[in-house]
Amino acid sequence: MACDYLRHINLQEVYEQIEEFTPYKGASLSNIQHQFGETLSFCFEELSYAAFEQCPDDAWKVFPAAEVAAEVGDIIEASLERIAMAAEISMPSRRASANVAISKLTTLSIHASFGDFDYWEKISLMTYQYDLLCWLYRKSKIEEAFEVYELILRTHGELATQYAKSFTSALKSELARDRATKRHAPTNRIKLDLLAEWDKTSGEYKSRADFCRIISQRDGLLYRTVYDWIATHDRNKS
Repeated sequence: MACDYLRHINLQEVYEQIEEFTPYKGASLSNIQHQFGETLSFCFEELSYAAFEQCPDDAWKVFPAAEVAAEVGDIIEASLERIAMAAEISMPSRRASANVAISKLTTLSIHASFGDFDYWEKISLMTYQYDLLCWLYRKSKIEEAFEVYELILRTHGELATQYAKSFTSALKSELARDRATKRHAPTNRIKLDLLAEWDKTSGEYKSRADFCRIISQRDGLLYRTVYDWIATHDRNKS
């Protein structure tokens, strides 16, 4: 394992697949459940920027996945250990029970909320929180998973605030926009092509639902995603 404290997520597989991962398609990112993939792909992109600040491109396109995973794993471990030291607890082992892991995670999360920890340390904490959530979900421990998800919501809110504050300068704001544009460019291109196709060929289909069903099967997209795109597009035209 590239990180001693992750019990579910395979970091090397993540960085082998992240370049091709698109959350609007059905495929998952490594062994991460699909519904958590978009948020975690963002976390792993951010952590790779921290690990390879000298790299002008996305690190997973330049360095071997194993190397990126090892560097990111080191960042996650160091961040969690700093929070644990402040909380005066030890990190739970990967073999710790769900109750022990949740108890220690709760302590970590509380200290991270009120302590002096930076953006990268909190991103590392949220990654660890999601790792435990994925593990609990796989084990069908739904009640415990809800406990962890409440902690994630708190961390997510704190990160949103911290992220906004850390990108106040014009240069950093521009970099953040460039990242977001790069990350969403493939999705936006597919979306625009589909909307143009709908405008041109809608009369050839029985209904909007018929178009969305056929196109989602043809292009390997989620039906719900295609339907939402078309419905919003039609509302905006009226």
